[in-house]
Amino acid sequence: LPSPTHQIDIKKKQHCEASPVGTTVATNATLSTPLTIIALDNDVEEVSLPPTGIGARDPQLHFSLDSYSHVFSISTTGIRRYLMLLQPVDRETQDSYTFTLLASDGVQQSAPVIVTITVLDANDNTPTFSNVSYSVNLFTDMLPGETVIQMSAVDSDAGENGQISYRILAGGQGKFLINSSTGVITVAPGAELTVGRSYALTVEAADNGPAPHRRSSITTVYIEVLPPNNQSPPRFPRQQYNLEISEAMRTGATLLNLQAVDREKDPITYKIHSGDINGNFALSGYLILDKPLDRESLDHYILIVTASDGRPDGTSTAVVNVVVTDVNDNDPVFNSSLPVNLSVTEEQNNAFVGHIMATDLDLGANGQVHYRLVNHQTLFSINASGAIRTAVPLDREVRESHYFLVVEASDGAVDPRRSRLTLSVTVLDVDDNSPIFSQQSYNVNLPENSPKDTVILQLKVSLRLEKHFGTCRTFGNSVNKNLLKLKFTSFPCKVSFTDMNDFAPSFRQPVYRGMVAPNAVKGTIVTTVMANDSDPAGTPAGLIRYKVDQEAYPYSASIFDVDKEKGHVVTRVNLNEEPNLKFRLVVVAYDHGEPAKENTTLVEITVLQPSVIPVFTREEYRFPPVSEEAAVGTPVGIIMAAAVNQTIVYSIVEGNEGGVFLLNKTTGEISTAKPLDYETNSSYVLKVEADSMRVVSSNLRAPSKSNTARVLIDVQDENDHPPVFTRSLYIGGVGEDAKTFTSVLQVQAVDKDTGNYSSMVYRLIIPPPTGKETKDSKDGFVIEPYTGVVKTAIMYRNMRRSYFKFEVAATDNYGQGHSSRAEIVVSVVNQLDMQVVVLNVPPTYVEKNKDQFILERYVQEQVVGAKVVVETIGPHRDGEAMELEDYTKSDLMIYAIDPLTNRAISRQELFKFLDGKLLDINKEFQPFLPPGGRILEIRTPEVVASVKKAVHSVGYTEGALLALAVIIIICCVPAILIVIITYRQRQAECAKTARIQMALPTGKPGGGTANNLYEELGDNEFLSALHASLVSCLSLICLHIPINMRAIHMQDGENYLQMTSGCVFVSAHVK
Repeated sequence: LPSPTHQIDIKKKQHCEASPVGTTVATNATLSTPLTIIALDNDVEEVSLPPTGIGARDPQLHFSLDSYSHVFSISTTGIRRYLMLLQPVDRETQDSYTFTLLASDGVQQSAPVIVTITVLDANDNTPTFSNVSYSVNLFTDMLPGETVIQMSAVDSDAGENGQISYRILAGGQGKFLINSSTGVITVAPGAELTVGRSYALTVEAADNGPAPHRRSSITTVYIEVLPPNNQSPPRFPRQQYNLEISEAMRTGATLLNLQAVDREKDPITYKIHSGDINGNFALSGYLILDKPLDRESLDHYILIVTASDGRPDGTSTAVVNVVVTDVNDNDPVFNSSLPVNLSVTEEQNNAFVGHIMATDLDLGANGQVHYRLVNHQTLFSINASGAIRTAVPLDREVRESHYFLVVEASDGAVDPRRSRLTLSVTVLDVDDNSPIFSQQSYNVNLPENSPKDTVILQLKVSLRLEKHFGTCRTFGNSVNKNLLKLKFTSFPCKVSFTDMNDFAPSFRQPVYRGMVAPNAVKGTIVTTVMANDSDPAGTPAGLIRYKVDQEAYPYSASIFDVDKEKGHVVTRVNLNEEPNLKFRLVVVAYDHGEPAKENTTLVEITVLQPSVIPVFTREEYRFPPVSEEAAVGTPVGIIMAAAVNQTIVYSIVEGNEGGVFLLNKTTGEISTAKPLDYETNSSYVLKVEADSMRVVSSNLRAPSKSNTARVLIDVQDENDHPPVFTRSLYIGGVGEDAKTFTSVLQVQAVDKDTGNYSSMVYRLIIPPPTGKETKDSKDGFVIEPYTGVVKTAIMYRNMRRSYFKFEVAATDNYGQGHSSRAEIVVSVVNQLDMQVVVLNVPPTYVEKNKDQFILERYVQEQVVGAKVVVETIGPHRDGEAMELEDYTKSDLMIYAIDPLTNRAISRQELFKFLDGKLLDINKEFQPFLPPGGRILEIRTPEVVASVKKAVHSVGYTEGALLALAVIIIICCVPAILIVIITYRQRQAECAKTARIQMALPTGKPGGGTANNLYEELGDNEFLSALHASLVSCLSLICLHIPINMRAIHMQDGENYLQMTSGCVFVSAHVK
């Protein structure tokens, strides 16, 4: 038979990654021309295909894909077939698909056609900054045009969709400019930077996609202006660099310009501080490749580079992310654990022989492995996954019983690398040769009541096989159902009598009737027959199957068939019959009993007039999207079919699981029958059918090409879900010495809705302080509205053991929709509340994997709901003054907050909780640490240790000062008493003198009258001098006491405050 042939050449086609499921693959970049696949079979009909395809007969070919059949499918009917999408594709994950297409008529196959589908980019990725915020320090003497920082965002899309433009949205105040293409922020011309000023720039990164689909993201740059720095360290132009290099790059090549700028023009020394574990790079202002790279060994480097001018504080750092790209330098390697000695049973087509697997360490197409058979291609086949099967039934008596099969694995590069593997395949024997009895017939008389295990007959057979197989069969009936013992040469057999096949299948009705369209396609269900069997269910005698009696009505049997299990009477071919013809078909129902029994029924099939069969106005209906908030009964759209002088009845035959939609049988209007939910199902595909009232009244159906159609209904998302915070309570901590705009914690709310309806805007709800006016109070925290990062807004010095409690609100639809709230508690801590966890791994490794190192569970075993906060991650500090830094180890500064008190757990308790579980913690962290990595110890921070030393060092000097203060106080008490007595005596004398002067005659010389007697006598100066001396004395005493108490202040601030206030009280009392 001539094999099916493709009429067009298929090479490279287009498809957009944003296309929904069911979209047809197109042949051009504008997706306006669908890909048409035409295959003809000359056995069906010799045709000259007209441009419209009308009049050509569908050959009913089956198309198959050798791979990606879960992603693409081909329409099942018609001369013109279309390639459709089964599941969404993502260009950033895979940008092209290549597979082989075959057409088959069930006997022969067409020549293979290679199809390559290119996935076109859709703007489905948002530009993303590496950090949610940035902090920069500037100096007042910076010149206009000098670089502040370079922003960098990444967009995985291609073309204009991946090109990023930058701009400053707010906060610049005319002081700063940004280059829209490079992202470099510079000082604006004429800008004057003032010491102490801070700026918060909102920077947007937007792609250059089409305006309706353009995407953007924002970040915040915090800038603090400092005084001029005449000894500033060298500065790299950027804080982070990203670099891609091929693993085939030659050594000595210059990779990147990392030259730093020193304001004082000092000589600069460059160094790779960490990340270059194999010494592949060298740095001298330029990053140079010093040793060859191997992507398969290490494909990513994070280099920490430094630039120093030799001063103690004259070093700055930058991060260089190096990604090593792949070249095709590895051969496919077969999996040695899989067996190479295989076996297969003879006389089986498409039998599984074995499975091989090869891997290629390269990436992309260089790492995609393809298989082929070098020899015996006509006997065996191998698919894309490496499964080997027989291509034809094997016969070990005719062909060979052993094969050496050579399999070749190659990668997908343009110039592929190859490997070969030889497999040993043994063909196993089956009982495919009949045994020969020693005589033609045997006559045995068996008494009715013969006892159990009676030997009836001994049979001898000769087998022309290498192995002997015996089959025991009994012929005739046994009333008592005794066991018979048959012996084959040396093989005795016992046979048990089972239930006899007592009942034949019985059809439910003697005649079945059906109707069919004159142009019904192959596989159309005409009617269904059903039969019952009274034998026990689950036994062979009770198992019913159906078949067509080929001899009763040969022509009818050639165009109709019956499903052997379900009883569906279907068309075997595409019909092309005259209307009003009637066909008769005899269907047989048979069981599998011994002996088998059967029964028959008659099926009468009428070919309808074309005018009786309605014709839809469209093959596919797509209505406007329906809101998920639409009320039950909301109209969706109207389908319409036409027929001559017929009343049309519409019905939904597929896709309406759950009865979500209702179809008016007479008007064709589709409406909602149940509430819709976009999050449960965003689209529906219904198959509808239109039949005439004549067909429906007969309780029959007559599906055809013209009276069935597809209805596509999309559900429109609405903002019907409020945001939900990931936690109802967020607990965080902030240090006493934290600067403004320090990140404290990040909140997150999620929304089941999509698009803008799931985009959040966060805001804080902070109650005003008690007793203060709102306009004078300042909130202690701010939140970045789009990221949910909570930051400090004030300083918290001397506020240890305080806490702040407020709420955060999240509003979807960019602040215009639903809202929800959560609580935030922030506790103020310092190093007195902290412990240091020391690990023997570098801090860069710990920073990268910090989300895996969770200590909360061990603290929560003692304090329910406790929150453990990692304050800092840095190099291990050692030495007497903790001045030495060891970058091979890490120090994690941590503290824990008790949710009941909202304050930090004491460091002594924290140490007790963690140190006792150190063995369990190391065991849990082992999968996330490099070999040998572990927690070495948990220790007290160096500041707390130094405080303890200061307290213990209160010795002779402080004791002497305290004793001196006591002596001075004791000596001052008598002096004060003497002064008070003297003052009272002097006061009495002054009063007496005043009375004498008043008694003198007027005008008698006695000197001028004083306005104030005490002032004349000098008491004012006396009292002033006395007061000054006492204050000076007591000030001297008070001066020594707080100096002596400073160590105590650090350990117990309450004691210090009491001592100081006592000193003030004494001074006020003397006054």
